[in-house]
Amino acid sequence: MPGPQTLIVGDNTIRDVQRVCSKNTKVICFPKDVVSNMTEKILSIVAEHPTVRNIIIHIGWNDVAKQQSEVLKQDFTELLNTLSSVKAGVFISGPIPPVRYSGKRFSRLWALNKWLATACTAYPVNFIEHFHIFWERRHLFKGNGLFLNKPGVKLLRCGPV
Repeated sequence: MPGPQTLIVGDNTIRDVQRVCSKNTKVICFPKDVVSNMTEKILSIVAEHPTVRNIIIHIGWNDVAKQQSEVLKQDFTELLNTLSSVKAGVFISGPIPPVRYSGKRFSRLWALNKWLATACTAYPVNFIEHFHIFWERRHLFKGNGLFLNKPGVKLLRCGPV
């Protein structure tokens, strides 16, 4: 049996995505990972899945809480450099704004979103814009306002592939 064609790897953002994906998609969730963890793991994950043609990475939520924007940018730059050697199509998913947060967290997520959109253009990596899709859309989140509900998860996974 052939392996997956699409690989979705990330933090807690993607925890419910596998439920709505086809058999051609494999979801690997590392709930507490930060960007630097992903950089360390991604090449071995890709090597374990030689049939993969597209990789979507959702990471950064746990980093934003640390409030170290410049360190986060450096970590993403290292991840983008690492991803440059991958033969499959690579997509970085922009952050998803939670419903119940505002102020500093929103500001950091928005700044990260803008920075990532620009940074990805310097690499063979595509950026998936989610901010405008999910912002102020309570009906796409569970009651806690942090995690996506089933319609939100379906919308999230309906990215480029």
